[in-house]
Amino acid sequence: MTPAHLPPSAKEPAERHAALVREIEAHNYRYYVLDDPGVTDAEFDTLLRELRALEAAHPELVTPRSPTQRVAGEPRAGAVKVKHAVRMFSLDNAYSEDELKEFVRRVNDGLPTGATPVFCVEPKLDGASVEVIYDDGHLVQASTRGDGETGEDITVNVRTIRGVPLAIAHKQRVTLRGEVLIFKRDHDRLNEERAKEGLEPFANPRNAAAGAVRMLDAREVRKRQLRALFYQVVEGPQIHKSHSESLRWMAAEGIPTHRLETSAVTLEDLVAAIHAIDRARESYPYETDGAVVKVDEYRQEEILGFTSKFPKWAIAYKFAAERARTIVRGVLVQVGRTGALTPVAVLDPVELAGTTVSRASLHNADVIAQLDVRIGDAVFIQKAGEVIPQVIGVDLASRNGDELPPFEMPSVCPACGTRVTSRLRDEGDPEGGTEATVRCPNRACPAQIKAQIFYFARRFAMDVDHLGIALVDQLVDKSIVRDVADLYALTEEQVASLERMGDKSAKNVVASIAASRARTLDRVLCGLGIPQIGQVAAKQLAEAAGTLETMLAWTPDEMRAHVDEIRGFGPKMVESVVAYFADEASRALMKKLLLRGVGTHAQPREAQVTEGPLMGKSFCVTGVLSRKRDDIHAELRAAGARVDDGVKKDTTYLVAGDKTGKAKLDQAKKTGTRVITETQMEALLRGEALAD
Repeated sequence: MTPAHLPPSAKEPAERHAALVREIEAHNYRYYVLDDPGVTDAEFDTLLRELRALEAAHPELVTPRSPTQRVAGEPRAGAVKVKHAVRMFSLDNAYSEDELKEFVRRVNDGLPTGATPVFCVEPKLDGASVEVIYDDGHLVQASTRGDGETGEDITVNVRTIRGVPLAIAHKQRVTLRGEVLIFKRDHDRLNEERAKEGLEPFANPRNAAAGAVRMLDAREVRKRQLRALFYQVVEGPQIHKSHSESLRWMAAEGIPTHRLETSAVTLEDLVAAIHAIDRARESYPYETDGAVVKVDEYRQEEILGFTSKFPKWAIAYKFAAERARTIVRGVLVQVGRTGALTPVAVLDPVELAGTTVSRASLHNADVIAQLDVRIGDAVFIQKAGEVIPQVIGVDLASRNGDELPPFEMPSVCPACGTRVTSRLRDEGDPEGGTEATVRCPNRACPAQIKAQIFYFARRFAMDVDHLGIALVDQLVDKSIVRDVADLYALTEEQVASLERMGDKSAKNVVASIAASRARTLDRVLCGLGIPQIGQVAAKQLAEAAGTLETMLAWTPDEMRAHVDEIRGFGPKMVESVVAYFADEASRALMKKLLLRGVGTHAQPREAQVTEGPLMGKSFCVTGVLSRKRDDIHAELRAAGARVDDGVKKDTTYLVAGDKTGKAKLDQAKKTGTRVITETQMEALLRGEALAD
């Protein structure tokens, strides 16, 4: 239907209003759900303008269902917490057919004898999880997943998503769960617009969607072209007996779903369905990194139940990392916070895992030499959870003689011009590995200072918001900030005077920095980036000292004696801490922080655990897990375990979550440390023994 088919404006206002609402919602459904627009953007805007004009003349016609009510007028004051009526669980992962086979075995063992489960297989959506509630046919609440028990109210933002109906025919209360995401083409268009505005592009559609859905200003949210696809009916209607039946019901109600579920009974059926999704995923308009397998019948789901973290009736099968082939056009050298120089390949743009990739890490000079990467080469790149993909090989057969000679690392720092140094990196250095590293020794190097500020402000350290790349670049380039301590002397006037920084933005930046003064000592020590001292070691160090002032008062011998007593601190860690606190530049920085009110709070001590199911065991936790790393560490310690930053010779278990790095897995193999899943860790916490 086009605007020409609508009833003329001379019709009764109420009749015309109802027709416009129906027509606009129909176009929204075709565009955002079916991905099949029926009119041009200009024609759609004409309809919307007419509706706004009609409602301005007849305010009594405005209802919550009207498309004009999708965008709020003013930003929200702050985030409001929402308690989920039914917990939002995450899914356990499978990475191989053997693990999938084990899942099927557990399902069959958990069901009554003779019961044959039917599985529903569907794409794993890579977005931000949301819960939406309809009551009396109207959208009344939307919230984020949060910690599974409590999320944030994002109702205003979800109302801006034009594919989400503001009203449905079903009048009883309905609770739905799904993913807010951005289609790949919309993500590319969004990044093009950001580039024109001089803004940093989004790394991938998921990050852009997850950031948008929690924004306080719904007008900004709408600019992200968000979509929503729903995959679960949590509450009502009661007539449904299976997951697949619920998916069909949602589609009939005009609620957007992926519409791609497949039924499977045998393991062979499951594998075939998963492979079909893997082969087709490049054609999907959204990103997917796996397939979700669920027991279809609700009664069987109830029988199987849940573990403490996951449903026993569902699992996410994760696809292998994608690879792509492209051409190296150049090599840039980046300078990190420790002065280490890292080469990065500049590539012909190529699609990889749903994003356009134009750069990939080359790690260091040794890797370049091993791969024999040259400018002009065709290379293979892989993206396994990294924002910057990695070059993993060269297509040597495609060489035609036009390639340049082997790349050599620069003799001077590209950021400050200081002559670089080279040494064999010790195992445990922040860069990892034992390869030769090239380093800029100039501590006043602007690139190092910028990287140090970003590290200092990270969530696991001082947790400072609003310090974006463009802002930090200006602060350092204009010599307003020469080290992390200078952040605490910034004024709103200084920040507001910079490009693209208004008074409101400046106020937010300064307020966030001021709030970080209250961070505990372990956060400060972690943010300082002491070599070989990560989150876990920083907490142990902070508890041993109490205050930064105390640590600065210790002599090197006293420091060595105190640190040497910390459980899990090896000789290299001890000497690293001693050297850092003996260094005059480091001491000057820490004293400057103290003068500005940072590091002055005493570190609270955790109670000593003398018994528990994990006494004598040690854990290293890595990768993406179902909950915060700090919470997992605290639970392990409460059970008597030691928690390590990295895999050591005596580390008992490596808990490997999603996107675990190869380096830690290799180190576990070298030391004989057992690699376990989060589910197995939960079993150990309950005092259960693991099968060999």
